[in-house]
Amino acid sequence: MDVLVTGGGGFLGSFICDVHIERGDKVVALDLSDGAKVAHLDDHPNFRFLSTTVTDEATMREEIRTSDLVYHLAAVADPRRYVEDPLHTLQLDLIAGLHVVDWVVEAKRPLVFTSTSEVYGRNPQVPWTEDADRVLGSTDINRWSYATAKAALEHYILAHHQQSGLEFNIFRPFNFFGPRLDSLGAGRVVTIFLEKFLANQPVQIHGDGTQTRTFCFIRDAAEGIVLGSTSEKARNTVLNIGTDIEHTIESLAETMRRVGGFSSPIEYITYESAFGTSYEDIPRRIPDLSRIRSLTGWEATTSLEDGLAQTIEYFHDQQSTSG
Repeated sequence: MDVLVTGGGGFLGSFICDVHIERGDKVVALDLSDGAKVAHLDDHPNFRFLSTTVTDEATMREEIRTSDLVYHLAAVADPRRYVEDPLHTLQLDLIAGLHVVDWVVEAKRPLVFTSTSEVYGRNPQVPWTEDADRVLGSTDINRWSYATAKAALEHYILAHHQQSGLEFNIFRPFNFFGPRLDSLGAGRVVTIFLEKFLANQPVQIHGDGTQTRTFCFIRDAAEGIVLGSTSEKARNTVLNIGTDIEHTIESLAETMRRVGGFSSPIEYITYESAFGTSYEDIPRRIPDLSRIRSLTGWEATTSLEDGLAQTIEYFHDQQSTSG
């Protein structure tokens, strides 16, 4: 199988590439990054890295045409970035995404799209099934630009399935973490905390820390996405993917401190002081995983503690190498 992965040089994309290479597939990773996260695959005969953007129409059309399966992962997925630069978020996650879907439809190829758990908004009825209502805040709040862009692209894919025969899989990730996460301090809670722990600085929790999330180790998630994307039984479905084990943000910080042997104090700050007035948090974000379990049998197997240990070791090694 020939596979194209947009965003293939990113966190999730690099692990998707790993899983497909291990299956014996040929993989092209297309990404605007330097490809550092997939550098370990550079000498593999079935792997090719293209340093370009999904807006490169000629390259995208040619790579889609010669692929058997197209993953569209390229997106702005950093909360701080989509709060500070909602225009770029919409231009990449929505407008460029619409073109990618059109090119895939034109080539008559199956499409795998990674959406987001953010599409559920702040629906209080957790856990969320894939057909749960979307409850979003005002358009004045920049954070909803990301959820809106992803949801609009879902609508576009589903419309093309209905009217153009597009074969698809849509995955809604719930808090993936692990090695190769974007640089320390970027907009994911694990790296934000880890940056402070490794520097022996106070770790800041937004609000009172009682907001909850689920955390899925990246290798587990990548295996689940590839399994669902290559399964006829799961074709043309929308699937939540993650774990349904709930952790408070406060307990995440405490677990990281214990697993890593850190001594940083934990502090509490307001959302406004962290993000300004253009951010709303969601008290609980928990997936219903019944559909993916029934269609694929997939289950995440790495515990939070084991995953954090591997993540901390990875960033320790990164610091040692750069130092």
